[in-house]
Amino acid sequence: MLQVRSAIAIDDKYASPKEHFESVVAKLQHLNVAEKHIRFLWDVFIYAEKMHGLQKRQSGELYIHHPIEVCDILSQFTSDHQALAAALLHDTVEDTAATTEELQNLFGSGVASLVSGLTKVSQVKFLSKQEKLAENFRRMVLTMAKDLRVVIIKLCDRLHNMRTIEVLDIDKGKRIAKETLDIYAPLAHRLGIYSLKSELEDLCLKLLKPEIYNDIAQKVSRRREERYVEIEEVKTVLREELALYGFKQAEITGRSKHFYSIYKKMVVRKLLFEEINDLIAFRVVVDSVKDCYEILGLVHSLWKPQPGRFKDYIAMPKANRYQSLHTTVIGPGGSLAEIQIRTKEMHQVCEYGVTAHWLYKEKQEGFKGDHHETFSWLRQIVEWQKDVTDSAEYITTLKVDLFDHEIFVFSPKGDVFRLPHKATPLDFAFSIHTGVGLKTRAAKVNQRIVPLHHTLKNGDIVEIITSDTQKPGKNWLSIVTTSRAKSKIRSYLRSEEREVHRQLGKSLFIQELEQENISFDKFIKNSSWLDKVTRWSRVSSLDEFLIHVGFGKISPKNVLTRLLEKSSKKEDFLGKAFKKEESKSQKGVKSGVGQQGGIMVSGLDNVLITIAKCCRPIPGDEILGYVTRGRGVTIHRFDCEKGLDLDPARRIDVCWSDKANRSSVHEVGLRVETKDKPGVASEVTSCISACGASIIKANIHLNKQNVGVFYIKISVKSLEELQSIMAKIECIAEVLSVERWS
Repeated sequence: MLQVRSAIAIDDKYASPKEHFESVVAKLQHLNVAEKHIRFLWDVFIYAEKMHGLQKRQSGELYIHHPIEVCDILSQFTSDHQALAAALLHDTVEDTAATTEELQNLFGSGVASLVSGLTKVSQVKFLSKQEKLAENFRRMVLTMAKDLRVVIIKLCDRLHNMRTIEVLDIDKGKRIAKETLDIYAPLAHRLGIYSLKSELEDLCLKLLKPEIYNDIAQKVSRRREERYVEIEEVKTVLREELALYGFKQAEITGRSKHFYSIYKKMVVRKLLFEEINDLIAFRVVVDSVKDCYEILGLVHSLWKPQPGRFKDYIAMPKANRYQSLHTTVIGPGGSLAEIQIRTKEMHQVCEYGVTAHWLYKEKQEGFKGDHHETFSWLRQIVEWQKDVTDSAEYITTLKVDLFDHEIFVFSPKGDVFRLPHKATPLDFAFSIHTGVGLKTRAAKVNQRIVPLHHTLKNGDIVEIITSDTQKPGKNWLSIVTTSRAKSKIRSYLRSEEREVHRQLGKSLFIQELEQENISFDKFIKNSSWLDKVTRWSRVSSLDEFLIHVGFGKISPKNVLTRLLEKSSKKEDFLGKAFKKEESKSQKGVKSGVGQQGGIMVSGLDNVLITIAKCCRPIPGDEILGYVTRGRGVTIHRFDCEKGLDLDPARRIDVCWSDKANRSSVHEVGLRVETKDKPGVASEVTSCISACGASIIKANIHLNKQNVGVFYIKISVKSLEELQSIMAKIECIAEVLSVERWS
């Protein structure tokens, strides 16, 4: 297992880079790496040393020692010559004159592809460090999905950087340590490489919280002899007991827990170091799964198990394929001890994670493995990261997907589902199937109806209730935690939004055609006109053109003007004129009802309606509709100055529906001027309340002329109700004027 060590200047250990690399080669020869691959790696080393030349790290040592160290760390996990070559070359494209094409010509496409995936996008300018970080991870994830060796090399690179981080500026070092703790350590966990994970976490704790790290280190050190005696006593008892029942070949080891693991226990359980009595862990490695369960029974017959501290990861493996039996018992002397029981194969997976399953074929370029189907979380990350453009959201969601806490829940039929900590029934629904998730209406947990935002717990039995009429809303994005669910919801909302804007764009374009007495149906049948429209507007189809019009990216008036100017036979394409005698209200009756305020938009169903804040129209007001980019149709009062200044080409016919007066209440502002007399404020507010309206907000002050000015927000159902309220306020003797205010 990898151990935390202090940063030692490489130049103090080796006379030259060549001598340093010879030590790595000696390890590879001990691992029986083919001689032709050893020669290949020598060629790679010579090239890397030449390219890095006299470059130095901030510690003052030659830079080439860093890639040699990365190669050395990687050799503990794989003897694959391509991966080891990429480790030696991982910084050449970014920091030297080397190019990917040159690496491909010299060392093959496999090595070049690995180096390319490891190379940061340093040539691209980003608006922020977070954006750059997000883009680097996007690139690494995409390459990792094709070849997991990329991320293994990256983890080894990060480990050596963390081992030597003490030479950096403290603020920069802490930023790198935080990034390592948030992303790289959980990534090592997801890949099942616990040796890497543990050392990364301990190094991060040492830098981020040095006082806590040193305190734990000192206290662990003081109890070292006492703990050694305890470990040997437990091992002896276990060995003798297992031998009695025929398990003489069982491998038994004991160790102290890592510093970061101890720190997490102190934080999560809110304990002092002295209050933690399970600082040691034991491992029993046997031949078969059957042996694991038999030995578990023997352990529980020896020492009393702690209730609630048994976990069966053999029956229900972790997402990274980790398998083992975990039990915590009250050992000799009354102290707690965690005992892990697993097979030899399980132990290999625990120590080396995915690298324990790497398979290579001689004479065949590239990487072959059986792990890709297992790591579904990686495919999900690749899937959802296409939809997430915001850097902060990407990094946050990536942390959630990599985080090591997970729960197991069950369907009513007993099927097991693995979900992240704090998952909801909606996450569960999408983990079953996208169709189930999109139609989720309600959920039962342990046979009781719960809200969709209910937090699931380990062992819950979850039942999803669906409805064909159910549709996801934007609020669902705040309910779910998994990237899969977020991705599917976004995809659905995007398709719905495109359809709404397609209808909106169609209505706007029909209005423009109508001005020229052109039939839309005849227009779309004429391929020559349609080809020109799609070519000029740089879209692939009529639907795409209409969507762009609906979003406000293309002006239908400008397009039609250009078409008519270019056409010498316009009359050939004129269709039957639309009926101009129809009033706006008649058109409105034929169209669909909008999403707010009982407003109907000409020719459209289910279009997004936004009430303009500048004038706040209410039922009964004469209104205007304007297409607003990304916000559907914005509704203004007919006399709104801001609305009248908008482009007439964006105007669309709107009207209040018959149901408008029975719709929800509307906010409206009043500006009331009064004489400066005691009790007038109470009289005005009492008048409003007597009319049945609610006062939402009120602000009163005296102006320079000693006139009382009231700014009041009230809720009304219609213009008639508002006018009645205003008339009654005007009847108050001390009131000078009443007018609408937004």
